[in-house]
Amino acid sequence: MDIALNILQITIPALFVLLATYFTQKQLLKGEAQRRRTELLRVYSSAITPIRLQAYERLTLFLERITPDQLVMRLPCNQLTANQLQSNLLETIRQENEHNLSQQLYVGNDVWIMVQHAKESMVQLVNTCASQLNPEDSGIRLATLLLDTYHGVDETPIHVAIDLLKREMNEQFGDNQ
Repeated sequence: MDIALNILQITIPALFVLLATYFTQKQLLKGEAQRRRTELLRVYSSAITPIRLQAYERLTLFLERITPDQLVMRLPCNQLTANQLQSNLLETIRQENEHNLSQQLYVGNDVWIMVQHAKESMVQLVNTCASQLNPEDSGIRLATLLLDTYHGVDETPIHVAIDLLKREMNEQFGDNQ
């Protein structure tokens, strides 16, 4: 009986020490894992934030570049027929869009849908204006009709998309103006 009592006197305190060590180590490891997770989020955030800001900038630039004012200024309208200008305008819009497709990874789905809607509305505007003219008319006539039609609308899909881009960017980066 003395041997069993001696074993219990040694075993019970050793069990308490073992349990205390186990729970202490568990808390330390949990704290270390939390610290690592926080550090990883900080590094991720510092790496992704500039990329996301660049995406907002690039999409805003894309939308500005596909406005009729910008499109018409980049093409030699006086040297082209209406049909040729229409083709060049549509190709320019397509190229600008393709150049910015990867930006959808960094913006919200609603913003991306609105950007694509703005692009499609520009394609539709070019096609609608071109359909009102004879294909052999001067490119200047198409350019003038395009600009007049675009500026005759108060709120264009491009402006709506830019406003949505600004709003989402301000929400994401804390500048709630």
